[in-house]
Parts: sequence; structure tokens; C-alpha cells
Amino acid sequence: MNKEKNKMTLFSSIFMAIGSIIGASIFATTPIAIKIVGGNGIVWGFILASLFVFLKTWPEMVASSALPATGGAYMHLTRLIHPSVGILHSINYLVIGPMKIATMALTFSTYFAMLIPKAPPVLVAIIITLIFTVLSLYGVKISSWVQNVLVVVLLLAMFIYVFGGWGKTVITLGEVLSTTVKLSKLWAAMGIMHGSLIGANALMYVADEIENPGKTIPLAFIISTAFTGVLYAAIAYVTIGVMPEWFKIDNLATTAKIFMSPALLVFFISGGALLAVVTSINSAILMFSRSHFAGARDGLYPKVIMTVNKHGAPSNAIWLNSAIAILAMASGYDLTDVVNITSIPGLLLSPIILATIFFIPSKYPASYKTAFIKTPHWFNCTVVVVASVLSFILGSYVIGQMAAKNWITMIIFYIVALIYVLLRAKYLKKSGVDLLANMKKPYQPWVEQEAKAKEQLAN
Repeated sequence: MNKEKNKMTLFSSIFMAIGSIIGASIFATTPIAIKIVGGNGIVWGFILASLFVFLKTWPEMVASSALPATGGAYMHLTRLIHPSVGILHSINYLVIGPMKIATMALTFSTYFAMLIPKAPPVLVAIIITLIFTVLSLYGVKISSWVQNVLVVVLLLAMFIYVFGGWGKTVITLGEVLSTTVKLSKLWAAMGIMHGSLIGANALMYVADEIENPGKTIPLAFIISTAFTGVLYAAIAYVTIGVMPEWFKIDNLATTAKIFMSPALLVFFISGGALLAVVTSINSAILMFSRSHFAGARDGLYPKVIMTVNKHGAPSNAIWLNSAIAILAMASGYDLTDVVNITSIPGLLLSPIILATIFFIPSKYPASYKTAFIKTPHWFNCTVVVVASVLSFILGSYVIGQMAAKNWITMIIFYIVALIYVLLRAKYLKKSGVDLLANMKKPYQPWVEQEAKAKEQLAN
């Protein structure tokens, strides 16, 4: 979609990934997870959640290394397994994408209220969503440049929290790590917390807008996820170590007030919490809009959704995601609602994405063998099985945290989605277009890459 000169470099990709991961989730879900697992277990929760994210995302990363494409998992599912699973994935992203944007925007309004208490929370959330929607319309190069600047300030605020609070802890790290926690509560907390560490996979959905994506995406994923995993564990320890009465923690600023001066607290809220949220909104809009752009290219959505503006951005796909997020916020869904609604599809349905790894060797063997990531196929398949089992276990525990209206919302959505897909396929068939056949067509860049890979192996 973009010219070569407008593509993201490895440096920009790493910063985009870090900004995407360190977002609303660490500020929004940490207090929720603490209340579930109970204080000291939060550190182990983040450590184990980091390992789970690596397991869960690794097969997807291997697939993107071998077969990069804008649209990421949607392209892999439709071309490697079957269009029906690609449709399910794309439809899920109509929930996950906008709800993640809503989570970030609502978290932004929560922390913004600490600076300006009388600001209407929902209105603030909607305004910040609109600001970054407009920014995204200027293309990936501008978005990545803004992300680089914001992430530098964001990391400074996070380091101030960790190093400033470490010396103020009243319990040791050893005491926190040696505490016994109830396994069922730890699973439930991890189910929510894993979303705090997912974000680097946003790069897989803009592969055509990244320099050398087969190599750049895996490197950026590994570096950014490992870095933030360590940082989150440190933040978790400081949060509990400074304030052992964990049931009083409403957000990280509650803990920060104990050891930060008023000036540093303002910087932490504005440069940390608020910037963390906006960097995630930035990358989320980038990621989910490209997924729906790919779906529209196949005919799943109206052609108007694949409109690309003069900056190379899929403008209507961007507006689609933001509009759904704004509608959800205006309808009265709070932060806990959107976190739960986002977690369930992400956990219970993610094994569908992981399964693509089984099909690459038979359909694109040369690309698989010459990919940047060269882990053995048996290892990749084992990771898929383990990650799938963990996804179902964590998902089942998160379900227990859901309110009735969350269930009702999800059921209604899937019914409406099914009706839409059937009507869309019928409409296209009258126009002489076979929706499923469109989705099965080989992606031309992959065909060309496979031919080059065969030549490389022959030589």
C-alpha cells in the first residue's frame, strides 16, 4: 500500500511494538488482576503471562516470517486453511479491535480525570479516539514517527516509577515470589494479564508497510516482548511492595502517590499513563484497520472499506474500527466490560490462528525453509498444541469473571455477524462473485517469494 521510502525500519518497528504493548492494559488490567489473584501473585502472574504470550504468538510470528502480508492472520487463515476460519477471525476483530481501542480510551479518561477531575470521562475517551484516528489517516510513516517520540517519554516515566518505588518497598522481592497463591485465581489473572503483553503482533498486520518484514517483524517482536515482560514484572513488584494492602489499589497512580512528589506524579500520569494509552491506540488502529482492509479486498466487506487515501492509509477501514469503539463507549460499557469482552475471543479462538503453522510446509515449503525464523517444524507444532491448551484453560477461567450483559453482547454480535456473512455471500453471488473462491486465491507476493526461495535452495 505504501512506497518503499514510506516503510517502517527495524528501529521504528521496535518502538511501535513497545508502544503497542505498554499501553492501556498495564494500567487498566493490573488493578483488576491484583484483585483476582490477591497481591503477591501478581508478579508470578506477569512472569508466566510473558511466557504464555511467547508461546501463543510464536507460531503466528513464524508464519509471518515465512509469509508476510498486510492483514496478517486473516491472510494465513484464508489461504492456508479455509476461508470460513478467516471470516471468523476477521469478524472477531470487529469485536477485539474496537473493544481494545475502547479499553485504551476509557483508561485514558480515568487517568486524565486525575489531572482535570471535572472532565466528562466518556467524552474525553471519544475525543482521544478521534484525535488518533485522524493521525492514522496520514499514513504509517507519520504514525511511527509520533510513536517513537511518545515511547521515549513513556519509558522515562515507567523507569521513574520502577526505580523511584523500588527503594520504598516494605516487603522484599523474595517474599513476593515465595508466596503461595491459589492456582485457579492465578489462571484467571493470567487470562486477563496476557492482554497486557500482547501488542507486538500489530506489526504482522502491516507487513507490506515494513522494510524486510520477514526479518524485521520477528526481531521487533522478540526484543519488544522480552523487554516489556521484564519491565512489567518490576512494575508489579513495586506496586505490591510499596502498597501491600492490595485491595486498596484502584490504579498505579494510587501507589505512585506514596513515593512520588506532586510534580513527578503529574509527569507519571501524563507522560506514563496517558502516553501509554495513546501509543496503544495508535498501533491498535494501525493493526485492526489493515485486517479489515484485507477482508474488504476479498469482498467480505464492501469495497468502500478498502479505500486507500493519498497517504497510503486505508481511511474507511480506520474509521470503521473507531466508529464501533466510540459506539461501545457511548452505550455505557465500562472498563471491566470491555476487558472481559476482549479477552474471551482472544483466548478461546486464538488456536485457530496458531493452526496455520501445520499447513505452511505443504503449501509453501521453500518459503518455510528459507524464512528468517528457522526453528524445527516439530518444535513449532508442539508450541501450537501447548499454547492452544493454555488458551482454553485461561479462557475458561476468564469466563467465570464475565457479567451477564457481556455474554448477551457477544451472543447477539455473533448472530448478527452470521446473518451478515450469509447475506453478503448471497449478494455477491448474484453479481457473479464467489466470496469463498476469492479468499482461496493465492496471494501473488507469496507465489513470487516461493519461486525465489526455490531458486535459493537450488543454488
